[in-house]
Amino acid sequence: MTVQETGSAKPIMSGMPGNRSEGAELEDLFRRLPAAVYRSSADGDVLAANQATADLLGYDSVEQLLAVDNVAEWSHVDPTRRKEWRRSIEAKGTVHGFRQRLRRRDGEIVWVRDTALAVYDDDGELRFYEGVLVDITAEVQASNSSSVLSGVLESTSDLVIVFDDEGHLRWANGASRAFLGITEEEARSRPHVNELIHGMDWERIVRFAAPRGWSGEVTVPDVSGTPCPLWAVVTVHEGEDDRTYVAAMARDLTHMKSTQQRLEELVTAKDVFVATVSHELRNPLTGVMGLAEELRDRFTEFGDRERHDLITLIAHQAAEMTWLVDDLLVAARSDVGEVAIVPETVDVVSHLTGMTGNSGAIAWDLPDESLPAWIDPHRFRQIVRNLLSNAERHGGRNVRVRAERVGENVVVSVSDDGHGVPAEDAERIFEAYHRAEGSAVKKGSVGLGLSVARRLARLMGGEVDYVHEDGWATFRVTVPAADGLRVPAP
Repeated sequence: MTVQETGSAKPIMSGMPGNRSEGAELEDLFRRLPAAVYRSSADGDVLAANQATADLLGYDSVEQLLAVDNVAEWSHVDPTRRKEWRRSIEAKGTVHGFRQRLRRRDGEIVWVRDTALAVYDDDGELRFYEGVLVDITAEVQASNSSSVLSGVLESTSDLVIVFDDEGHLRWANGASRAFLGITEEEARSRPHVNELIHGMDWERIVRFAAPRGWSGEVTVPDVSGTPCPLWAVVTVHEGEDDRTYVAAMARDLTHMKSTQQRLEELVTAKDVFVATVSHELRNPLTGVMGLAEELRDRFTEFGDRERHDLITLIAHQAAEMTWLVDDLLVAARSDVGEVAIVPETVDVVSHLTGMTGNSGAIAWDLPDESLPAWIDPHRFRQIVRNLLSNAERHGGRNVRVRAERVGENVVVSVSDDGHGVPAEDAERIFEAYHRAEGSAVKKGSVGLGLSVARRLARLMGGEVDYVHEDGWATFRVTVPAADGLRVPAP
């Protein structure tokens, strides 16, 4: 190999002892070496190189490469790395395995590992750098791909875990470590599978998974010991170290099974709802038809008092059907945002007083002063009626209604001395078609009353909630006071 410097040609090895034949052979050896060997100046000019260097940098020949000025500086993608390389080599005299990116003639980027030394003259002045470049582009790309894959696996919510053939943990992603209750440092200590999951038959797992893998549902205790259903895929792999590795990927099915169970409950509840609605509409409708036929066929046989009683019964049965249809319409229309709310200033005390005539068994605790609220009177009456109906059908024998001013709101409470609602059902009772666990289906109950009451209250800028205190189960409807005049959100 020759050094081409300022137009002259000198053998690279000319300073070495030996005869001309040995120098020529050595020069020819370096010319044919597959490794990229170079010599460059401090200014970045390539003073000498072999064909492997030219190939690495995208030049057709060594002569073409040497004809480019400042190629060493230009080819560095990151100038700061070039400066780091110079500082290191000038401080220590050599650099070993320095990783950096170089730009080829066509603009393509390659990664190299550079091992070089600085050559000085007798006065200690830097003459040039000599070194060897190794193309590690494929290695870096593989490492980056592995890093990306590792990052993806680390961040996924699925469990990904690897054991060796003796059952020792070799790798676990974040979801797996959280499931097993171990830290990243504990995972690196390679605990055995029996330390992590009690009762695990490791040999049986390996036998089932080899050679084609296994998939299916398993139940494994989590860090708290709670049995957790998982869908797992287990595969067996032969490593480059001739060891066998078992990889498992699993997905927690707890939420899916809970959702599935909830959907099944809703389907069942809707079936019961349809049957109940049909029954509740048929009963009063049958009564209305029977009473109307009696009036039609025997009108002259009844006295005025009897006719009045029959008409009153017809009106009561029709009202029950109307109330049920109102609830059905609210439940259907609120899902598509079509429930009409027309608020106005209404005295809640007067409004409730007008409802006391049809509920003699209820104790009404109403203040003497008025309580003006910003409500839709028809919808507010529907809310209170539903709460009273709920207390009558599912509550205790004693029912009381109370109205009061609380801050900027008016609160109406409907309480009964029944057993109340289990704590786990305190919110679910406001879902359509839902009944508290163990509650019986009673006459007129279709599972919509509380859901409709809460929806209507919220449309008026208020709320319906539930509390159980001092032996009383209480449903409270809170609506804006009229002097606040808060316009409810649509």
